[in-house]
Amino acid sequence: VLPVLLLVLSFKAVAQGEGPRVYLLAPVEINALSATYMDMSSNMNFSQSILIPEAKVSSEVLALNYNRFFDINGRFAELWLTGILGSVDGTVRGTPLGDLSADESGMGDPYLALRVGLIGAPALKPAEFSQHHQGFQMHALAGVTPPLGDYDSNRVLNLGTNRWSFRLGLPMVLPFGQPSTSTYLEINPNVYLYGDNDDPFGASNREQNPLFVLESHLTHNFTPRLWAGLDLRYQYGGETTTDGVRDDNRIEQLGGGVALGYQFTRAFSGFVSYGEIIEQRDNSEGDMLRLRAIYTF
Repeated sequence: VLPVLLLVLSFKAVAQGEGPRVYLLAPVEINALSATYMDMSSNMNFSQSILIPEAKVSSEVLALNYNRFFDINGRFAELWLTGILGSVDGTVRGTPLGDLSADESGMGDPYLALRVGLIGAPALKPAEFSQHHQGFQMHALAGVTPPLGDYDSNRVLNLGTNRWSFRLGLPMVLPFGQPSTSTYLEINPNVYLYGDNDDPFGASNREQNPLFVLESHLTHNFTPRLWAGLDLRYQYGGETTTDGVRDDNRIEQLGGGVALGYQFTRAFSGFVSYGEIIEQRDNSEGDMLRLRAIYTF
């Protein structure tokens, strides 16, 4: 039963575009380590939170993640810590100084989060979990991204954001079918709240409106080891204001993608996914390839 159980575990890579099977129920008293590589092309910043209409940006991300599943008063809970390394290379056109290019590498802002079960998410040890019939699940999610990444206001593009950001979410999961060939529908509404950047490039202050994100995934286990899925992700908001002047960069986009995962051994699994913006009203563009490897213990 344990390989079937571990097949449903995928973990947080980065605050944006985390991928399928991140919020499925899992047994407590286990840990996970994961590494995620992402190759992204877009007209957004490295953290994929600010639209830069007149830009072409290529980013590579390596997210290193630790997860701990535990019990809070009989409820399932999860703590995760994510460190971000990467590089950003691109050109921003039409700045007051003309067209500017950047090629930087280093550390991005880390991410810390806590998830707690609200409905249908009891804290179960592995033996109990294997006998548990899963139904509708709802969790409360809170995350924070402190401004610890590499940042220099003289650069037009940075890996760090030089501002705090906070996340509130309500991830929900609805499973169907038998455990060995289950289908999962995940729906995860989120709001991201941002502090001010008090030292942005070419200005004194930059504010950002909240960004609303609705992410959903439909995945199916074709065998106890092999699964595949479809992804949708809608984003709205996040317009910035620089020195009191609106930047006219509100995000309004719908992204879609596909994913394929496999359980290689009792403890080791992974998946690959690809996604891109399929509809937009903000002149945004972008695509992403994601590779993730997961080890549980």
